[in-house]
Amino acid sequence: MKRYALLIALLVTALAASACVKLGSKPLEKRYYQIAPARTAPKAAAPRDIILLVRRLSVSDLYNTRELVYRGPEERIDSDFYNMFFVSPANMLTTELRRWLRESGLFAHIIEPGSMAVPGLTLEGTVNALYGDYSTAAPAAVVEMQFFAVDESTADNTIVFSGSYSERIPLADGSPQALVKGLTQGVETVFTALESDLAAAPLKN
Repeated sequence: MKRYALLIALLVTALAASACVKLGSKPLEKRYYQIAPARTAPKAAAPRDIILLVRRLSVSDLYNTRELVYRGPEERIDSDFYNMFFVSPANMLTTELRRWLRESGLFAHIIEPGSMAVPGLTLEGTVNALYGDYSTAAPAAVVEMQFFAVDESTADNTIVFSGSYSERIPLADGSPQALVKGLTQGVETVFTALESDLAAAPLKN
């Protein structure tokens, strides 16, 4: 709680300082970040003969902001105006997920909405949590995601795969840089688990 209070105090001090900046002096600069998980495992030996459509990920309204989000004690939530993602979390994570799955070699093709190709399966996902937890003396990055693979060729859009993933990554310190590093590690772990589960699932075209 003390560490969270210190973080908020620093943010308030920064805002107060910005209000007192003299005309013509250099304003406080925003810093922009990207979550870019790195896939390092070998590709699948052979791709499945499936065209996979990956839809844009949806993000919980609580975290659907470019500003870094902090959760503190007593259910307090704050966002950081000076430390932000370069693009929205939904666009950023969707791009990274498509890249990850292409690099995995699990599927014949990874396509996006608007493609003329007819998909065999459609992957949908929701980001339920993406924040820094500073509610205790041990800050952590929290990432929670849920995925469904849907066969849209069936009358009832049969769900042929589902998976829920939750990661809590301890942070080295309370800085925004440490938080982004922790969030990146959490997303890497989630994507790795998703890839493994998709590889083991009895998916058919």
